[in-house]
Amino acid sequence: MAGMSDARGSRPLTRRRFLRLAAGLGALGAAGSMTACRREGRQQPPATLPPTPVPTATLTEVVPEGQAASTLVYVGIVQSDGEFDPHRTQSGPLIAVQSLVYSRLLAYESQADGVIVPDLALALPEQPDQQTYIFRLNPNARWHQLPPLEGRRVTADDVRYSIERQRGDESFQRHHYWTMIDRIEAPSPDVVVVHTSAPFSPLVERFAAPSSFIVAPEAAERGFSAELQIGSGPFQWVEWAEQDFASVVRNPAWHGGPERPHLAGVTIRHPIDGRLIEADFRTRRLDVAFVGRKEADRLRAALPALVEAQVGQAYFFGMRFFTPVTPYNDPRVRQAFAIAVDRRAMIEAFFAGSGDVNGWVSWPVRRWALSPDELSARPGYRLGSGGRMQDISDAKALLDAYRSEKGSFPSEVGLVVAEDAERVLGLGSRIEQDIESVLRVQVTVYPVPTAELVKRMFEGQAPWTAGPDVGWVELDDWLYPFFHSQGSNNTFALRDSQLDALIERQRTEFDTAQRRATGFEAQRRVLDLAVAVNFVSERVVALSWPYVRDFPLDILPGYEHRLAACWIDREDPTFIPR
Repeated sequence: MAGMSDARGSRPLTRRRFLRLAAGLGALGAAGSMTACRREGRQQPPATLPPTPVPTATLTEVVPEGQAASTLVYVGIVQSDGEFDPHRTQSGPLIAVQSLVYSRLLAYESQADGVIVPDLALALPEQPDQQTYIFRLNPNARWHQLPPLEGRRVTADDVRYSIERQRGDESFQRHHYWTMIDRIEAPSPDVVVVHTSAPFSPLVERFAAPSSFIVAPEAAERGFSAELQIGSGPFQWVEWAEQDFASVVRNPAWHGGPERPHLAGVTIRHPIDGRLIEADFRTRRLDVAFVGRKEADRLRAALPALVEAQVGQAYFFGMRFFTPVTPYNDPRVRQAFAIAVDRRAMIEAFFAGSGDVNGWVSWPVRRWALSPDELSARPGYRLGSGGRMQDISDAKALLDAYRSEKGSFPSEVGLVVAEDAERVLGLGSRIEQDIESVLRVQVTVYPVPTAELVKRMFEGQAPWTAGPDVGWVELDDWLYPFFHSQGSNNTFALRDSQLDALIERQRTEFDTAQRRATGFEAQRRVLDLAVAVNFVSERVVALSWPYVRDFPLDILPGYEHRLAACWIDREDPTFIPR
């Protein structure tokens, strides 16, 4: 990645660029692709970053004549995992652009709060019982006016096909999302009926997830590529230039119209040097940019008219243990290591203070995350210097108890860390420093490529690991795959009947308050077991010119369809035509 280049010069992997990459290409979250590889016995696209392409000299013009200024340009990651099938890719940046192009039955109005609205469906599903979901489709929904679909109507058969192709094939990374479905019926072109094999409370939200993009059978048979993606969303695909830019143009026949989308098009530019961001803001080649706290302060000092908005990111930095291996088979050791790491110092070092500590669910996922007040009373989260001293005392006491019972402790332990997280942020070195200073345990850090880290985790060859992870929106996605005994990403070899029961209970609880309470109880158990630790998540700053109105922000990629409501105020005094 150090060799990534821009048409205007070289772009080293800076701290800011790495944090943006981590948000969409989390190392530990790449485990899904490894699961698919093991099931199929064949090689899937690796969870590594693709080779540096030859940069494109100029951006594709996507703006209708006379509307030059109504194309929005913003800085965002343009990096795929090499897989352009919307049901196979695990690239957050690609999913973000595909969210502009494809529709779902439902969509998140707010991922952080779990607010869901209709998309292809006319309304939220009718539920005559806890195992039946009836969707009525918008009769105005049509595929983009491109061959081979040529603007035909989106039908119930399209919806059924999009879910069945994943449900029936374990090579799809999100195959497990749909295994609870017993059957799908399409009694008419505009009605879809979904039956589950048992009550499953998270299912409604799954229809709003990226895995629920609706694709046409004809498009899937033709194949998905960087050159062509045909959906029914608010924008049409124009071009994807790896690590350079991506462009979409307004879909005039979108079912969410007739006036929306307000923009003529959207161009996403891959991150560039901070000084170039300032220059492009000044010349209006750039309308919006996501930056870190320090860069935001510098840019606002240089350009005081810029408007600032902030949003927490669900992605996080954490560590994991493989529990069959001594000494990590003892919860006291795992807890001692987890408590010894100074989370608040990590926030200062990684995010210049613009972030917060996490329980298991990252703090921006407001409805499922444990409260700051509760966390601040727990070891590892206490506030102030006095709280840190108490954390250090508790960590030492836990490891001393283990040493007293076992008679010894390994003279050296190894930490396998994602190499980019170590090279750019010093993640492993920071953990090493805290463990050695607090617990007097010698730590050796082994940086490895992301794909190698994931491979070792699934093979049980990395007893202690650390790296970035992407985070999730729905409670079940934070719990079942990782901590249930049957979870596909349970790389800890964890078997805990108490936690299994809690996870299963939240899956069948349809009362939101009761489900939240069960989720909190499950997270407390996760914190006690300490097989996985979620340290910190960032609060990202979005800077924009005042003429950009209703620009959406959210906690994970996949919300970008909401750019349909964004618009450019040409009457604003800061507006200058391109």
